[in-house]
Amino acid sequence: MDYNGILTLFDIDGTLVRGARCHYQAFVHAVNRYYGMKEDISGINYAGKTDPQILMEVLKMGQVPEETIQENFQDCLNYMTQYYIANVHLENVQALGGVTNLLKELKNENILMGLTTGNLEQIAYAKLGKAGLEGFFSFGGFGSDSPRRPCLVEKALERARKLHGYRGDQVFIIGDTPRDVEAAKPFNLKTIAVATGRYSSQELEKTGADFVLDNLQDMDGFFEIIKKVK
Repeated sequence: MDYNGILTLFDIDGTLVRGARCHYQAFVHAVNRYYGMKEDISGINYAGKTDPQILMEVLKMGQVPEETIQENFQDCLNYMTQYYIANVHLENVQALGGVTNLLKELKNENILMGLTTGNLEQIAYAKLGKAGLEGFFSFGGFGSDSPRRPCLVEKALERARKLHGYRGDQVFIIGDTPRDVEAAKPFNLKTIAVATGRYSSQELEKTGADFVLDNLQDMDGFFEIIKKVK
């Protein structure tokens, strides 16, 4: 089959990798440095949210004045990136089962791959590199582009067209949260939800995802999905 015209846009955390503890630590240190907050943010459900969105929620939860938030917001995000890059060598992030083989096969079939992730861009690529997934993705939509997840999809589509000349209409959003599915709806894109994060297959089916997989180890099943959509 000719797979030209297919674009796959992957989330990172919970979809491609797990165990990014250093990312959490980057949040904690940045918030403490710029806002003097030491609150534990582990209780927040940040699945599918962007880094700026999570940061804003944390600060509002801590009742930080709006003026103070805006004054230091970008510096705080920049420090998060710096902290993560400096400490990523200590990270224990790992590719989820089947992910490396799937990405290799997609690359072999010349299927265009991009990212839609709430991670800040430099954190995203550093995290993928630590997990052994460097070289598969050259573009995407990132938390550094916008705090709103649909905007990440829009930015990834824009870059696919501008940087890679993509002109197809078979686009798949692959993620592990309801927010990944929801972000695709304004653009009428197909969604593949994978139950490798905090949400079960049953919960993801209720989101209206076009397809739901238990994980990405079933390469044949994944290719069956992208073959059947025209």
